Amino acid sequence: MTAMGYLVRTLTALLALVAAAMPQTADVAQIERRGDLAVLSVNTFRPLDAIASRLGSQFGLMVSAEDPLFQFRGDMTDISLEVPHVRPGTLVPARWGFEVRFPVNADGSPKNPHDLLASIVAAANLRSPFAYRLDEAGGAFFFVPTRTRDAQGRSIAIAPLLDRLVTIPPGVRRINESAALMAADLSRQTALRVSCCQSAIAGYPWGMGEVMFAANQEPARSILRRLGLNHWHVRCDESFCFIDMRQPAPGSQ
Repeated sequence: MTAMGYLVRTLTALLALVAAAMPQTADVAQIERRGDLAVLSVNTFRPLDAIASRLGSQFGLMVSAEDPLFQFRGDMTDISLEVPHVRPGTLVPARWGFEVRFPVNADGSPKNPHDLLASIVAAANLRSPFAYRLDEAGGAFFFVPTRTRDAQGRSIAIAPLLDRLVTIPPGVRRINESAALMAADLSRQTALRVSCCQSAIAGYPWGMGEVMFAANQEPARSILRRLGLNHWHVRCDESFCFIDMRQPAPGSQ
């Protein structure tokens, strides 16, 4: 097994352990119907990802969330203080949260999904030390981080990880191998350990087909879409980013 493969398996096991040990509602965004309005609230480690998951499962919206790059110790928390058997000093993003109100149709779905997502980004930008933008492409939406805090806690602009330009030499290879080459280029550019992607969706191996593929100074987000992905979570900590593929929610395109 390669070092990167070992790292991915270790991280995946840790994430599964944390998820299993935390209360069932810890990472879940809540939606409460109040007549013609609904209130979406969240307070967790990665609130935008929790929101993306909830909007997908409840309304079929295809929303991806990307973590900012964490550089300030005050934006992290030691999860070993809450979860037994996790190595002491294991840092994860600290909890934060917010709520938004939005008008709903008779069936409880948002009247204007784009307006809802824009209001989520606006609320997140008001309530956190980070900043985000909302991207849209082909019916899919993306929460993209644009600011974080440096090691001293100062707000700084950042180049979103998947905005970075990547070059992949032409060649016939498996799709997941092209994804790994993209991740390796991102690792080289950022000094982070970047990995893509989980090896299976719904129990089926992903990216095993061979295709001719190349990229010349192309945004990584565009490369992912050309590789057949349009739904993901970029999960980061202080030194590692893992591009976690997501299945389309029922009813999404």
